[in-house]
Amino acid sequence: MTNDITVIITLYKTNEDKIKLLSQYRNFKVIIFEQAVKKNYKNKIKKISGIKFDYYFSNHNIGLSRSSNFLLSKVKTKYFLFTQPDVIINEKSIKLLQKGMSHKKNIIFAGPRFIKNNQLKNKQKIKYLTKKKLDAACMLCNTSEIKKIGFFDEDFFLYWEDIFLMRKINQFEYKMVQVANSFANHQSGHSSKKNLSVNLIRNLNFKYGEYLFEYKINKLRKLKIIRQFLQSLLFIIPNFFLLRKNKALINVSNLLGILKFIKFYLKN
Repeated sequence: MTNDITVIITLYKTNEDKIKLLSQYRNFKVIIFEQAVKKNYKNKIKKISGIKFDYYFSNHNIGLSRSSNFLLSKVKTKYFLFTQPDVIINEKSIKLLQKGMSHKKNIIFAGPRFIKNNQLKNKQKIKYLTKKKLDAACMLCNTSEIKKIGFFDEDFFLYWEDIFLMRKINQFEYKMVQVANSFANHQSGHSSKKNLSVNLIRNLNFKYGEYLFEYKINKLRKLKIIRQFLQSLLFIIPNFFLLRKNKALINVSNLLGILKFIKFYLKN
C-alpha cells in the first residue's frame, strides 16, 4: 500500500469495463463517489474491480465539482490523485508524479504525459516541464495546499471547472509540472454509458460552463448569448425534420445550457 496517496474518483453510469480499470489502484487508498444511483453499489463495484475502497453515493447527479470537493474532504494523505474512470495509468507513473511534486518549491499539481496507446512505458530519462495548465483528467495534487485555496468552483457542474481552477492556480505562487516519463492514456468520452440523456447533460453543461467561465472572468458578452440562443432556436425544427439527430441534440443542449446560465445570472 502506498500510504502517501489517495485516489479519488467519481462514477456516473460507468461501464463495467471502466470499473475493471480501478484494479490499477489496488495498492493505493481509493475513495469513490457514485452519482445518480438508487442504492449502494459498493459490493458490485468491489466484485468487478477486485479492490478495497471507501464508497459514497448520491441518488441524483450533483455534478463533478461538488462530488470532487466532497471526496477531497475525506482525504487524509499528503497527496491525492484526481482522475477519471476512463484513464489508464500504472503504479510507476503515479509514483513518478509523487517524485515530481518535490522537484521545485510550491508545486501543487503534477501531471503525466498523455499518450494514445496502452503501452505505458517509463524508460526514458525523467524530465520536469513547468506548465501554466495541465490536463485535469489525471493529476497528483498537494492535499493541504488545495484545501487552503479550494479545489473546484461548485457553480460549475461538469465542464470548465478545470480551466477555471488552472486560472486560479496561476494567480497564486504555486507551480504545476508535467512529468515527462510518467504516462497515462485517456479514453476520453468513454467513461459513461452512451445514451441520449447522458449526451444531453454533457452538451448543455458544456455550454452553461462556457458562459459561466466568461462571467466569472468578466468577459461575458450578452450579445453572444442572444445570438447563439436565436441560432439554436432557429435550427432545431429543420434539423429534426431532416433527421439530423446530432445537430438537433446540440441545438436543444445549447438552448438548455443558455437557459441554465440565465437562471444562474438572474440569481446572482
